[in-house]
Amino acid sequence: MFYAKRRPATGAWARACLRNGTALAALVAAGNTAGWAQSTVTIYGIVDSAVQYGKFNDTVSPTAMAASGNLQASRFGFRGSEDLGGGYRANFQLETGFNTYTGVGGGTTLFNRGASVGLSSTKYGSVDAGLMYLPIYWVFLASDVATYGLSNPAAIMSLEHTTTLGKSGTGGFYPNAVRYRTPNFNGLSGEIGYSFGAQNAAGQTADGRNIGMNVMYQRFGMMLGYGVNRYQYYANTTTLTPSSQLTQVFAATYAYSGNFIGANYIYSKRTDAANWFASAFLVNAKIPAGPGDIELGVARRIENANARAMAYNAGYVYFLSKRTQLYGYASMITNNSHSNQGFALLNSTYSTVTPGFDPWAVTVGLRTSF
Repeated sequence: MFYAKRRPATGAWARACLRNGTALAALVAAGNTAGWAQSTVTIYGIVDSAVQYGKFNDTVSPTAMAASGNLQASRFGFRGSEDLGGGYRANFQLETGFNTYTGVGGGTTLFNRGASVGLSSTKYGSVDAGLMYLPIYWVFLASDVATYGLSNPAAIMSLEHTTTLGKSGTGGFYPNAVRYRTPNFNGLSGEIGYSFGAQNAAGQTADGRNIGMNVMYQRFGMMLGYGVNRYQYYANTTTLTPSSQLTQVFAATYAYSGNFIGANYIYSKRTDAANWFASAFLVNAKIPAGPGDIELGVARRIENANARAMAYNAGYVYFLSKRTQLYGYASMITNNSHSNQGFALLNSTYSTVTPGFDPWAVTVGLRTSF
């Protein structure tokens, strides 16, 4: 990490200026000392590369390929904070993703993984505005107890993140968003967030509008959480009446003697003519073993039209150091004859498969952070 700090001029520096004849500069510096607050800027990032091998659909042979960000998405960013006094701080964060193998940025926008600015108070909580995840996401993330959470081969990503949640407030960053977080009250906290959406000039003005909230309780090695989210969209390009997707997440985790177990249940329903709904549950665990963590997960998803799918993953994360890890995963999805779920985050070409096909994959990689 790199830290840049702005400090007030000292009396010694001012006297040196006077000795050099720069009396005016010294007086200006001394006069502004009381108004200059300490600030910090941190540069941080993750670099993650892997090799994976799998059969992603029945129409292709088993395939080996390079992959970026299988344990955690590669990224770099800037995080800053300024002490405003009286328990208040100004904060900002800018983050962008990239593909480690190609160097290509992760999206069409410069800071595709978030851009926000806000004010926080130890007494009153915090307010942020920009491009960011909204409240339901943090309940979803908390239920994944893996070393870093939401790794691409994990069961939670295969069935919940890509389909059940979709663009409902947990599956992506939201533009034109504002968020309020409460202080922590003996382990109890909450937040509410709102996105103004695409802000179309006319016609489909509600497209992408979103509102959600969460409440979480974390004490005694336990976490209980609930989140709800309402996302608005238009079912086609001609209608002026918006539809909505309502998603609810219940989550819990428990830690005992260094072992962690997490679970969630998700229900999501849309109001357009298709009357789509889905529900899913996940159970996963992290078990310390030697210089690393064993990670296990299983998830099940039910959708309308009798689509059923299960996902399984087992992995090991080996710590070479605090910041650098080797990892390996084996994952599989089983689909019934109405379900076509693929490994969307491992191979986007086969995000869906022939109904009834069971894709599988193994991956090994190296992750480091700074």
